[in-house]
Amino acid sequence: MKNQRYGMIFETSKKNNYFYDSGTGKVVGCDLKEIKLIHRILNNKLSLERACKENKTFKEFIEKENLFKYPERIPFSIPTVKELEKSLNGQCTQIIIELTEECNLRCGYCIYNEHHPKYRSFGNKSMPFEIAKKTLDIVLKDYKRDRFFLTFYGGEPLANFDLMKKCIEYVRNNYKNINLGVSFTTNLTLLTLDMINYFNTLHSDNISVNIMCSIDGPMAIHNRFRRFKNGKGSFEIVIEKFNLLMDNFYEKNNGNKNISINCVITPPCSEEKITLIKKYFEKELNLPNDVKFDLGYVDEGDMVFDYNENKKINGEEENNLKSVNITNWVTNTVIKDNESSIKRSDLNLLLTSIQSVSHREVLNKGVFKEKFLHGNCVPGQRRLYVTVDGEFKPCERIGNCPSIGNYKDGINIEDILKYYFKEYIEYYEDKCSKCWAQGLCNICYSRNMGENGIDEEEGLCEETKKEIKMKFINYYNLLENKKSALKEVVNEIIV
Repeated sequence: MKNQRYGMIFETSKKNNYFYDSGTGKVVGCDLKEIKLIHRILNNKLSLERACKENKTFKEFIEKENLFKYPERIPFSIPTVKELEKSLNGQCTQIIIELTEECNLRCGYCIYNEHHPKYRSFGNKSMPFEIAKKTLDIVLKDYKRDRFFLTFYGGEPLANFDLMKKCIEYVRNNYKNINLGVSFTTNLTLLTLDMINYFNTLHSDNISVNIMCSIDGPMAIHNRFRRFKNGKGSFEIVIEKFNLLMDNFYEKNNGNKNISINCVITPPCSEEKITLIKKYFEKELNLPNDVKFDLGYVDEGDMVFDYNENKKINGEEENNLKSVNITNWVTNTVIKDNESSIKRSDLNLLLTSIQSVSHREVLNKGVFKEKFLHGNCVPGQRRLYVTVDGEFKPCERIGNCPSIGNYKDGINIEDILKYYFKEYIEYYEDKCSKCWAQGLCNICYSRNMGENGIDEEEGLCEETKKEIKMKFINYYNLLENKKSALKEVVNEIIV
């Protein structure tokens, strides 16, 4: 099936056909006759050589546009030890500190429930300040960048607010030349006015603060899975504390005081449910335009316990955790809307998807010569996750995976090269050579890394290709139906 590497065909709601060329990143419109020809080539029913011989117009066009030139094998880019050391030394822009394993909620879909094999269970350990201090010194001692982000994780980060405060003050007092940003995600239940007042003092010292709040929608939806250890729903106190935060911290269009919401869509999934949740944030909670909310599904394998039914989720509901594609749904909603522009809440939900298509690399001459490791970052370069025990991991989204160092010895270059480059490439090199999506692939270590190295989720590649294709369909649906509105979005991304 080697011809599949050349590209991908997709069709819009207006029945227009397009071909994405993987060698150049170009997208070209095609009539029905051309699309049938390309379909035969991609499915190895017709060789490219024969197609060009039998159809001179086709041959002249692909030669002019430099299409169908993607090599049978493009090497992955892999750094040497020295290159990796140079790219890591003083370059890590974000430390994610696991303040505690403790959480006062027991959300039915949380990755730290015992059923999830790739992650630890809930615990009661907290990080000693000495581990945090030594980690900060390792990263910041020879820091070469201007901006640094200190992110806190749990458990529930506010369950160990004292350590959070100590870490912030340590950087604040010992690395005064660094432009500091602070961020964390919270269930809000432990938030106090004193904490908010402290965050306000950080802003007065030109330290940006980003607080992401976990709210799953209106009461009935939120309380079905987001409950305290005793089984009581958390909605009422969450909204009370959210309003406290809005009243005492929020400032309109202040980019250094950011509040956002993370909403997890839980079964049963339907367009009606997503509409209800979206309207709740827009109308009932009456969120300002600059308070973004993100809608995302539970990762498969995470869903376990439905408090309403007092049982584990299984069967049909478990098999349809993502039955409605959120980006596709928002795109269709925007197209049906009579407004010439896109609502801010819709825009926030579409930005990432649109950006992946509008800002892809496109070559007018030549073809791509090498590729990086899918959507993976270089472990330890952009971010570093530190467990309560001081182990270094690539990020907080990866469960049990090979360590990349610790607070005593620092970053382990050899282990990064072994597990996250060499063994990774050995596994994917042949597999990716047949794939049209390799230049756009956003698979990251959180989806294919296990305790001892590569442990790819079943069906991951097919799922990823389907998602990428849907992004192109949505983008070109917007282009055909809301061209001026799409232009506004693309311009905003550029700005």
